[in-house]
Amino acid sequence: MDIIKLVTQKDFYISNRKEFISCDLNPSWRISLLLLVVHLVGRGNKSSRNKVHLVNWALKDTKHEKSFLNYVAQQDSRPFINLDPAMDKAIDFALYSKLISISKNRIQLTEGGVAIANRLLKEDVFLVEKSAMMRMKKALTETNVTNSFEGKL
Repeated sequence: MDIIKLVTQKDFYISNRKEFISCDLNPSWRISLLLLVVHLVGRGNKSSRNKVHLVNWALKDTKHEKSFLNYVAQQDSRPFINLDPAMDKAIDFALYSKLISISKNRIQLTEGGVAIANRLLKEDVFLVEKSAMMRMKKALTETNVTNSFEGKL
């Protein structure tokens, strides 16, 4: 499936709301996380959509991270990875904001996206997420990501 068609199927908008919205649903938070994921665990500031979703899922709970790492180490069965529609919306928004581009079904940071990711790396933000991504980085090969989704090892 062509990722550009997948993430641009529906219109969306962002509006201010009076009620509290959890930070993980906040578009700015999600887009920042997307940029960090592609920058930290991608290769050459590029990543597949599946890798972005796997990392997003793993960051939601330490049990998810352990499940993936144990699967890769052949110590556990295949993890059940949930794809988060909010991450697809973040991809869509980042694409239209020219923070990423999509080519050959891979997400790539633009110059602006790399600049923001580098600033996020220097700041004391996303500390738990950055640490988790560094622990998982070695295991996040495209082969392991694909196998995790397909149930192969």
